[in-house]
Amino acid sequence: MKNIELSENRATASIEPGNTWYDVYHGLEPENLAVIGGRVSAIGVGGLTLGGGISFFSSEYGFACDNVASFEVVMASGAIITASPNSHADLYWSLRGGGNNFGIVTKFELETIPQGLMWGGSRLHLEAQFAAVVDAFYNLGINSPKDVAAAQILSFAYAQNTRFASSELEYSKPIANASIFSEYLAIPAIQDGTMIRTLANVTLQINTSNPNGLRETYWVAAFKLDRDFTAFTKDVFFEEVLAIADAAAVMPALTLQVITVPMLRNFAKHGGNALGLSEEDGPLLLSSTNTMWADEADDERVLGTNRRVFI
Repeated sequence: MKNIELSENRATASIEPGNTWYDVYHGLEPENLAVIGGRVSAIGVGGLTLGGGISFFSSEYGFACDNVASFEVVMASGAIITASPNSHADLYWSLRGGGNNFGIVTKFELETIPQGLMWGGSRLHLEAQFAAVVDAFYNLGINSPKDVAAAQILSFAYAQNTRFASSELEYSKPIANASIFSEYLAIPAIQDGTMIRTLANVTLQINTSNPNGLRETYWVAAFKLDRDFTAFTKDVFFEEVLAIADAAAVMPALTLQVITVPMLRNFAKHGGNALGLSEEDGPLLLSSTNTMWADEADDERVLGTNRRVFI
């Protein structure tokens, strides 16, 4: 189920759930259009959209679930219905962040946005820059309403007895080094992969950090955004990860994101979503540990380490 069909007025695109986000972005690229979706090329359309779905463009437009015009759904009875603001509105609301427990979605009618080239990529930092990186992360999260074209993901990782930070920065326009990123860009980086490129290409670049064939676990919690707590979360991660540093092919990381006030403001679109947050709740720190490793024998201690970061 990989059909991608643009409506006659180009306002929506009908997307079947067999597509990955690369399929969708690459398919709409010749039209200079995009939809609000995932940031990793190999991720599927269905799970991300039904679960909420943070996008590079979420401060501008909201989450993926906030930009669905309608869902085609097969119900438990076998009936095929269309859930929209005007038809089965309760189901429509539930599917916007409520997961896939209400039926099988066989088609997503997604609102399109104008989108050509954009700027983005990752910058790699060593431990001496950690304090400055945390400051830049916090300040960009607070200042997001000043420029909703900007997006960020900050990750900390431990490899070969070395601590790293990776700042993934994106700007929805083909403008390099926008002033909203000035604090980040003033921090020395041992590697800088930022450039002007297509949306599809940005997702391919991020996908390289998600190799296949390894065991994986993901843990997540949300907190009120606070600079000192952000630094504390990073410190706890590096303290706990030492217990699994010798595991075969282990790749532990802590990924931090901000659920910005503009994102939360967009949650109210089309009658709201099922995520249970409002503008007054933000901004929020979304903290996630994600670990990959090779040997089943290490399962218990890897899971225990991730558990201890949050408990």
